[in-house]
Amino acid sequence: MHLFGSRTTSSLIFFWIIFIFLSGCAGPTIIAPVSPPGEYRSPERILHKIEPGENPEMLAQRYLGEARLAWMIEDTNPETAFLPGRFVVIPLKIANRGGITEKGYQTVPILCYHRFANSCDSPLCMPADVFDRQMKYLKENGYRVIGPEELLDFLDYRKAIPKNAVMITVDDGYRSVYNIAYPILKKYGFAATLFIYIDYVGVSSKAMTWDHLRELKQEGFYIGSHSVAHSDLSKKKETEDDKAYLARLKKEIFRSKEIIDHELDQDTLIFSYPFGRRNQTVISLSRQAGFKIAVTVDRGGNPFFADPFTIRRDQVLKRDMKRFVSRLKTFQSYPLK
Repeated sequence: MHLFGSRTTSSLIFFWIIFIFLSGCAGPTIIAPVSPPGEYRSPERILHKIEPGENPEMLAQRYLGEARLAWMIEDTNPETAFLPGRFVVIPLKIANRGGITEKGYQTVPILCYHRFANSCDSPLCMPADVFDRQMKYLKENGYRVIGPEELLDFLDYRKAIPKNAVMITVDDGYRSVYNIAYPILKKYGFAATLFIYIDYVGVSSKAMTWDHLRELKQEGFYIGSHSVAHSDLSKKKETEDDKAYLARLKKEIFRSKEIIDHELDQDTLIFSYPFGRRNQTVISLSRQAGFKIAVTVDRGGNPFFADPFTIRRDQVLKRDMKRFVSRLKTFQSYPLK
C-alpha cells in the first residue's frame, strides 16, 4: 500500500478496473487524470464522472465537438449511467462510418409528410392521433431522428450515424406543422426537416410565417428549399421556349436558396424537388446553386453510397401502423447467392 499512500483496497480495485477497461485489447495504455479530477483518458475513450446537471449533449459538445454526437455516448452506456457521481464512457473514435457488416449495410429511411389535422379527408393529410402513435413507435423502439447535416456526413463517408437513424421531413410549409406536428415531435424529443416554397410563406392563416420558421429552427428543425412557386421543374410549360424554361429553373432553384439563406441566416444545404420530379438539368442546377443534397419521393432507403441528388423518401400516405413500420428499414442484407 505504500505506493498509493492511504487509498483503500477498494480504491485500488476500482482504478485497476479503469486501467483494464481503457486499455482494452490493444495492450498497456498509460492513463493519466486530466483536469478536472474524475476524468481518465486513453487514445480510444474517456471515462468521465458525471457532475450534477450534465447530460449527453453537453458531454458530446465538450469532448466530441458537436452536441448532435450525443448518440455515440448514449449508445455506449446504459441509461442509468447518467447520474451524478457515476462514470460514463465517451468513445473518441468513430468506427464503421458506412454501417457495413459482413451481412449487409445500413440504410436511412426518410419519411415524407405534408399537412396535419385532427380529422383528415386527403391522403396527404395525417391525423394528429395517428402521427402521435407513429412518433411514439419511433421513440419506444429506439429510432433516432437525424437531420440533413448528419445525413450528409454519412453520404460523404465522414462520420457514422446511429444504426437506427431515420429522417422526418415535411413538405410545403402548412401551418399545421407548427400547430399540430411540432408539439407532438417535441413531446418525443424529435425534430423534423421542413421543405418550404417561398411563395407560400405567410400568404394565409394556413401557411407558416418566417417567424414560425425561425422559432422552429431554434428548436432544432432544419429548413430546406422546396423551390419558389412549387412548379414542375422536369419539363417546359406550353408557353416556354428553352430560354424561358432555363430562366424559370434558375429562379426556382437559385432564388429559393438565396431567400431562405437571407431570412434564416444559414447556408441551406438541402433541396426538395417539387412533386419529386427532376431531370439532369434540374439536378445540375441544384448542385450549382450550392445545395449538397436533393430529395425525391422515390420509395426506398439510402445507403452511404446513394447519389446525394436523388435521395429516396417514402411518403406516409396510409394510416395503419403495419404499413408505417414497413417503411422503417434501416439495414439491407446482401442478396443470397
